[in-house]
Parts: sequence; C-alpha cells; structure tokens
Amino acid sequence: MRVMLAVWPAIAHLYPSVALGWALKSAGHEVRVVSGPAVADAVTRAGLTAVSLGDDLPPTIGAGSAEMRGLAQERYGDSAEAMGLTDPDERYPWDFFRNYMLPCVWNFHPEDPETAVADSGVEQLVKLAEGWQPDLIIWEPCWPSAAVAAKVVGAAHARLLWGHDMFAWSHDRWVASRALPGSPLGEDPVSAYVRPIAERYGFDVDDELKFGQWTIDPTPTPMRLPTRRSVVSMRWEPYNGAAVLPEWLYDAPTRPRVALCLGASMREFGKGAEDLAAAIHSLISDMFDMLGDLDVEVVATLNEAQLSGVRRVPDNVRVIEYIPLDVLLPTCSAFIHHGGVGTWAAAVPYQVPQVIPVEIWGIESPVTGPYMASRGAGIAFNRAEQSVDDMRKQLLQVLQDPSYREGAARVHQDWLSMPSPHDLVPMLERLTAHHRSGS
Repeated sequence: MRVMLAVWPAIAHLYPSVALGWALKSAGHEVRVVSGPAVADAVTRAGLTAVSLGDDLPPTIGAGSAEMRGLAQERYGDSAEAMGLTDPDERYPWDFFRNYMLPCVWNFHPEDPETAVADSGVEQLVKLAEGWQPDLIIWEPCWPSAAVAAKVVGAAHARLLWGHDMFAWSHDRWVASRALPGSPLGEDPVSAYVRPIAERYGFDVDDELKFGQWTIDPTPTPMRLPTRRSVVSMRWEPYNGAAVLPEWLYDAPTRPRVALCLGASMREFGKGAEDLAAAIHSLISDMFDMLGDLDVEVVATLNEAQLSGVRRVPDNVRVIEYIPLDVLLPTCSAFIHHGGVGTWAAAVPYQVPQVIPVEIWGIESPVTGPYMASRGAGIAFNRAEQSVDDMRKQLLQVLQDPSYREGAARVHQDWLSMPSPHDLVPMLERLTAHHRSGS
C-alpha cells in the first residue's frame, strides 16, 4: 500500500515517525514523508523519501510563534477557569496546548480559509494526495490538514503522537465544560483551526477530521492523558540521527558519565522570546552548578545559543553541540534532560536512570518526571522549591543507589511490552483496508 507520513517541519516532530516509516518500507509498502523544506534533508538522511510543501519557513516553538503565542493568550487566556482547571497539575496539559501547540498549528493553519490554503501548503498537500492516491495517511497532531487530504481521496488516516495527547485532552475538557449551564466557552480551539480547511473542501468538522480514524500512541499507558480517542499502542523506537562515533567514546568512561540534553525542540525554544531564553539559561546554569563539584564526567549536548547566557561551564563538562543520544547514552550512569517524551524515550532502551527538572515550559516534564519517579527510575527536580545543594544530593543518590538502575529496568520492561513498529504493520494494513473508502 502507499503510505504518506505528514509531519510538522521540525526534526523533533519528524524523528518519532522514522522507525514506523522504516517498518512500513521493510514490509514492502511505499512511504513518502510530506513536510516543509526545512526538514527535507533530515528525511533523506534517515533513508526515507521527502516531499516538500509550502514556503521554506523556519517555524519554531519560540521565534516563529512568538506573535501567535501572544494571540493564544489573548484569545484563550481565561479559559482554564471556565473549564474548572484550578489545580496546577491538571492545568498543565491545557496551558501547554494553548501556549505552544496552538501556535505550532497556526503556523500552517491560519483561521482565514484563503490564507490557510494559499500560505500553508494545504493545497499542495491535497493535490499530492490526488495525484499519488495514498491508501493511508499518518499525520501528527500539528498537521490536521492531512486528514482533510485523506478525506478528499478516500484514504484511511490516523494520528501519530510524539508525546502526550494534549490536543484531545484539551478538546474533551473544553467540550464537557461548554455543555454545562452558563458556560462562557464558545467553539473549541481544535474545531476552530480545522474548520476553515474542512469547509474549503466541503466537509463538516467531525471527530475524524480533528483526531483521525484512530491514534497511534507511543507512550506507556500509565503516562497517557485520558481521552476518548481510539488508541493503538506502539513502542517508541528512538531515532536521533546519524553520526560517526567520536574517538573519546571508544573506551568506557573512567568515572561516572552524566549526559545533559535539552532535546531537539529546545534548540529553537527561546529564539525571539527573551523570557523563554532566560528560563533555559537559568536551568542550564543551575544544572552546571549542581554538577560542577562532583567527581563525574558530564557531556552536555548544547548549542551556542543555549550557552550564551550561562553563568559558567565547569571544568568537568564536555560541551558538544550535537551527538545522537543512542551513541552517548549507553555509556552513561545518569541522564539529565528537559522531560520531552522523545528525549525520555531515547534513554529507555539503555536502562539509564533519568533526572528531570519539572518546568512548565519543559515540554512534557510534568508527566515524564513524576512517571520516572513513580517507577523508581529517576527523580523529578522542582527548582522553585529546591536549592542546588538539594538537587546535588538527589543526583548523587541516583548515581550511587543501584535501585535506580533497577527502576530503569522496570521502565524498560514497560517499553518492551508494547508492540514495535514492525509488529504494528499488520494491524495498520487491516485498519487501512477497513477504513479506506470503497473497502
């Protein structure tokens, strides 16, 4: 069958789809990855076929969306109260969806129908689908226009998540609250950004256009947000890019090695947004202060922008702009990161204990951090309540107490219990045959 993978143009959104693309190709299916020109080279380096749509824009969660983040605050800033989200932990999925995911979608799905089609590559996407006639379109949550393209050509279609399903969770919570007497809530945000494109092609907005005919979820069940979606589980097989092994990794480390990484998305986070950049610099500075006096070797995968506002770089820290985590992590005793699910998943196959500073802007850290702590596989820092000395003591526990390795082994078993992308292919074939128009 012909399978189209529609991906928002950032490598943090591309990489979660690579292993599934390989699995489908290995099973004899044709696969094309449709995205913006900004990730075309990354697609081909991963051994997949790239199709570029739209202008060569560099949308980012930081700079490219700064204006739209303000618009999201203006439009939906007081909605949490109307949805009854008073607990900070419960508010997290909505705040993240509103502040960061809505701007990502809006980069390519403006609310004006003419603009949405002309500026976002939507029309090209539909024409490509009409010409190639895919049997299945797998799209990630920031590219809902792919569902419209699937409906135009009668293809089956599904969402592929790259993290927690804040989209469906926020939508479900909004719809339930809107149904209450006296609710001030209007149309939910997901319907609002799908509607212009759907109506352009003559379709009503329904759950399938908003959330796919089914959803592929790579996160362990205990880590998921509750939604009403039809979910197919898939083990997240990490892909972090390719590299030549550096010479300093040939031999085992002579003292505990600790990796520090803020993930692919955080390389763009904060560009053009001084508040976010300052928060990232503060986090890195605190982590360096925590690590600087310890008898450990630290490898920090940070770029120049991330280091520009850091107070100091300790002598025991090796800074390297980029190295695939699957090359580095097998040599590490602990992994400090921002909490993104993709970065979290990269460490799971190697059973490395994880240390996650919980930050509201830290992608999914309010979920990944507590999950690792609950499994005894790591710790979740709260910098608002803990000093650098307190965090240092906790890190030493992770490095010295073997129970954290045992906990990481339990998380590894959780991961192994899920179907691999290869295992999932026969189910995708059956679901495609069932949902494709004319089947």
